[in-house]
Amino acid sequence: MATTTILDTVSSRRKPSRLPIPQTVRGRYRTIKTAVASFLLALYFITPWIRWDRGPSLPDQAVLFDLPGRRLFIFGLEFWPQDLPIAAGALILGAFGLFGATAVAGRIWCGFTCPQTVWTDLFFTIERFCERLFGKGTMLSNIAKPIVQILLAILTAFGFAAFFNNAPTFPQALVTGTAPFGAYIAIGVLTLTTWLFAAYAKERVCLHMCPWPRFQAALLDKDSLVVTYQKWRGEPRGKKRTPLRPELTQFDTLIREASAIDGTRGDCIDCMRCVNVCPTGIDIRDGLQMGCIGCGLCVDACDDVMTKIERPAGLIRFDIEGSERSDSFKRAPVRFVRPKTMLYGLLCLGALAAIVVGILRMDSVLVDVDPQRGQPFVQLSDGSVRNDYSFRLAHRLPELDRVAIRAEGLDGVTVRFADAEVGHGTVEVAVPGGRRISDRLMVTAAAGQAPSGRAALRIVVSDPLSGDILGEVDTYFWGPAR
Repeated sequence: MATTTILDTVSSRRKPSRLPIPQTVRGRYRTIKTAVASFLLALYFITPWIRWDRGPSLPDQAVLFDLPGRRLFIFGLEFWPQDLPIAAGALILGAFGLFGATAVAGRIWCGFTCPQTVWTDLFFTIERFCERLFGKGTMLSNIAKPIVQILLAILTAFGFAAFFNNAPTFPQALVTGTAPFGAYIAIGVLTLTTWLFAAYAKERVCLHMCPWPRFQAALLDKDSLVVTYQKWRGEPRGKKRTPLRPELTQFDTLIREASAIDGTRGDCIDCMRCVNVCPTGIDIRDGLQMGCIGCGLCVDACDDVMTKIERPAGLIRFDIEGSERSDSFKRAPVRFVRPKTMLYGLLCLGALAAIVVGILRMDSVLVDVDPQRGQPFVQLSDGSVRNDYSFRLAHRLPELDRVAIRAEGLDGVTVRFADAEVGHGTVEVAVPGGRRISDRLMVTAAAGQAPSGRAALRIVVSDPLSGDILGEVDTYFWGPAR
């Protein structure tokens, strides 16, 4: 399989400790980038405020991480720790989806949807706004920028913590001190990390901390779309007033062997606009590099310059690697369907199918019964024999508020919970609003009816209204040996 050469310009040239704020640019990729970032930011900040009826004991929140109850609510779905395989399927789907997107369009994830990119771009926008409002380098600008950035970092941390709390009442709880202590810790840590990564580290996260650039060489191939500089028409670089190479004025026939003529130039006027708008500060004219996040801003900047000097756009463009040697103004045809992308597509479909099957097969009621540790049975004064069990029940049925519990497999046994004094053949118990029961279940066999040694026992949980069986657990009952 053909390999892709990616220059390690991150370490090959010395860069200043902090790059200047990238210049603004207008164009189709800037528009796409802004639209995607706006959608993702709105999704992040608005989602906790979407209401969804969850009964009297839980916040009416569409997406809620219930840490005390160890549950995740996503609209009508409720996930438990037992549903970890579904989460694994989602991670596999995301991984292969990312691999497939990279194989098709390069680092499209990094350039448009990565949280580091989205928040860094937002912080760049804040810095530019403050400099326009108060003047570049002024004291007011230098004071305003960190203040606004810290406020935005706090808002980001609050947005994350709101997924774990009732969003409408969460601000008041924070102000009055009634919020969980962990919420203050989480907001403090996330505020610090958001400010460090988005306001201070910025592009250095992409250049030095993130491992993804090191993986891209293994994921890209000769048919992957990457940002390319058409060296054949851009070199040699020169000022606008310098005459063009003769062959560049002929759009119909391009002479591949033509070399630069003394005193003439290519289409690149060396304005450095592509470098000045780049979030990571690289020069794409040096070739494909690990520092390129594939955002396309240099494409917009170069197209704008080409339009102003009345030259064809596309000197820098998204194209397959090697197109800079094709000597063509037209973009090379892209093969989206090829063995690698088909493999990633099939793997994504397989992971998606596994997720759907897992959701459809999720148990609505989970019952767990374990014999308690210690002596296996207790012989009471009236001759009856009692076994104690740890009983746990959890369910995902909003309308279920009571369950009936009975024991099968032995004649004459009664069941009761620790707070009840008398056992019955079937006991009804109310299910709290948290949809969970955790208690000690006592099963008693009348005198003379206890088994000798160990006997099979089944605990059955049913709906007292419909009689439908909700769950069954096979366990055992111990009696005195005879």
